[in-house]
Amino acid sequence: METVSLIKNKLQFAIACLMLLSSSVVVAQNTEIAEAKRLMEIDQTSKALDVLTKAATTYPASAAVAYNLGVAQLKAGKRDEALKSFDRGIAAEPKDALNYAGKAQLSMMENAPEKAKMDIDKALSMTKSKNVAVLQAAARAYMVDPKKANDAVALLTKAASISKENAETQILLGDAYLQINDGGKAVSAYERAASLDNKSALAHYKTGRVYLRSRNYDAAQEAFAKAIQIDPSYTLAYKEQGELFYQMKQADQAVEAYKKYLSLTEKPETGQSKMAFYYLMAKDFTSANTIFKELIAKDSLNPMIHRYYGISLYEAQDFPAAQTTFEQYLAKAKPEAIEPGDYSYYGKILMKQDNDSLATEAFEKSLALDSLQPELLQLSAESYYKQKKFDKSIDAYEKLFKVKKPASADYYTLGRAYYFNEQFPQADSTFATLSELQPNLTVGPFWAARSKAAQDSTSENGLAKPYYEKLVEKALLTPEKSKIELIESYLYLGYYSYLKGQLNPAKDYYKKVLAIDPQNEKAQTAIKALNAPAPKPKTGG
Repeated sequence: METVSLIKNKLQFAIACLMLLSSSVVVAQNTEIAEAKRLMEIDQTSKALDVLTKAATTYPASAAVAYNLGVAQLKAGKRDEALKSFDRGIAAEPKDALNYAGKAQLSMMENAPEKAKMDIDKALSMTKSKNVAVLQAAARAYMVDPKKANDAVALLTKAASISKENAETQILLGDAYLQINDGGKAVSAYERAASLDNKSALAHYKTGRVYLRSRNYDAAQEAFAKAIQIDPSYTLAYKEQGELFYQMKQADQAVEAYKKYLSLTEKPETGQSKMAFYYLMAKDFTSANTIFKELIAKDSLNPMIHRYYGISLYEAQDFPAAQTTFEQYLAKAKPEAIEPGDYSYYGKILMKQDNDSLATEAFEKSLALDSLQPELLQLSAESYYKQKKFDKSIDAYEKLFKVKKPASADYYTLGRAYYFNEQFPQADSTFATLSELQPNLTVGPFWAARSKAAQDSTSENGLAKPYYEKLVEKALLTPEKSKIELIESYLYLGYYSYLKGQLNPAKDYYKKVLAIDPQNEKAQTAIKALNAPAPKPKTGG
């Protein structure tokens, strides 16, 4: 009897040891799976693959390790390797349904939904839809296609009823609700996950993304900050913070958040273009241009890199380089993709290099796409005036005044465009408006008087006389600054007086000219003529 009892005790001890060993193996592999999942969360997929690949060697019979390795391989774009992992998991544990759900996820990614459903149905049948991990895996497969999100919700609701304390189920449920555009239920699911696992940053990160999508910036920032507080290395929270601050037009904060993201992510090169854009928004053009230059060297065919590089070079006032880069953009971009602002920037670059003719051609192309651009109409009007294309300048100003309240400077240039285009009544009216806006300045009356004089070329009618008289009144208030206005006024009034036979007043006006400008030839000639003795009448012989 003692021998039988001893054998029985040894057997019980061996079974206990095996159970303890099995339990230790499960705990160890679950720890490695959890570590790999976290690495994938924080954008460290390669490290996750390393962890799971080693785990697969250590635990070759583990269906859970094989499944998670396959999922990581799918995320890394390694579909063939993922299929091998799922098949190994099935071969190692034929009664474990998890890897059938993994194969379904691969089939969904390869646009084979019927094949995927067969594997999902098999996995659910094997577990009688009572295994939480399998339900989660099947839901992941369905969520490859957002149109299948309702199927995922049904599976995850079932999983939540089986295990009410499973945070991962709530995270997945939030993802599924988000796919059917139910942000409220998504946030509720994420909040339940956060309450179930207060050491996980994932739920807060995902909550922040929902709020960011709905432009609830304060709530989004609070959620991202909470994720970072829990896990300061939570890469993607910094990435979303960058986008948040960009949308809030807080450029410096966007730059800092994205810098942190790039320092932590596994593939910082994929985020360089956005980093350059944030630098551009923050007006750090030197940093932006450094990145844009590197990006173009790697991808010289991408027109959008050339576009933003050209804008950044323009803002950095490197106009020749900006012109070259923008011309490359316009050559590479599809015509239908070119926006009004593209031609606008190109035109402004040309204007900075005094190439007004080509600049206005670019402005015309931009205005053809969008005629209601006040800044561009203003630049066009000024550029046409500068080129002495007064008719086009007038046209641009008239269009500008329909979309923008005119400034005094606009009336001044428009009035002169009318004047030089010999549209004198319109010039007269425009300068009258300018005089009303700037009653203390001489510029309005000065050009108004010229416009009247131009309509009375012989001065016989004296149309400009009251205007020049009014101009003298204003000019005498600041005589040192108004010499040109006074000289022109006195010359006109002197000549008009002469025409009317008022010789003494004429002399007085010409003397006033010489008091200001002793070398004025017109006044000198007039005075000499007026002082000359009258010719003696001829007598008969």
